[in-house]
Amino acid sequence: MVINNSNENQEIAVDFVFSYSALNENGQRRIVEDDSARARAHSIAQHVRAFPQNFVLTPGQRQIVRLRIAAPNGLEDGTYWARIKTSATPEAPPVELEQSETVTASLGLIVEQVTGLYYKVGSVTTGIDIQSITPNLAEDGVLEVFTDYERTGNSPFLGSIVTSLIDSSGEVVQQERSSTTLYFGGTHRQALNITDLEPGNYTIKVEFMTQRNDVSPEDLVQMQPRSQSTSYTIR
Repeated sequence: MVINNSNENQEIAVDFVFSYSALNENGQRRIVEDDSARARAHSIAQHVRAFPQNFVLTPGQRQIVRLRIAAPNGLEDGTYWARIKTSATPEAPPVELEQSETVTASLGLIVEQVTGLYYKVGSVTTGIDIQSITPNLAEDGVLEVFTDYERTGNSPFLGSIVTSLIDSSGEVVQQERSSTTLYFGGTHRQALNITDLEPGNYTIKVEFMTQRNDVSPEDLVQMQPRSQSTSYTIR
């Protein structure tokens, strides 16, 4: 459903592209759009069509866009994906030719919204193999927790990562939760504020689970939660 909430007519275009987010060794996320090898293995973008693909919406008007996936036969089991890129541009007024030497121009703002599209084939599985947890005390009392992981199975991991700091009595004294999508292996970074914590021995626990508040459990490729812990001393 595309809705024009502006006060101008909008020219709408719906396109499909392949990309994915990746985490580097510092836990920084970037969007990869030029990986042709992985596109050949995982993309469904070239097989999706929108009806209509280009249209104009007046202020307050809405339009249902239907998607058709004509996937080829013989796809291996797994989840394939694409990005639905919906762009909106203010409709350009007709150009009036006048007997005047005055030339005017206006700039239009293009708004793009990107939505994930996932196509499941056959038996789909996902999993996380936690390889290591490395704590690093940064400036201003911030504890950085770097978790190296590999994604297993034949589907992206859509879920949450919970990072907890537990004291010697078993009480959780700091906890952060982030909803994320992990397409391939990488390093997850989570910052914990330990400024007000007492010196002593603590446990850092990182847990991956296929639960998200914004996605129904029926739409997620499920796995058993995976967790790993390491010790840390605040001095």
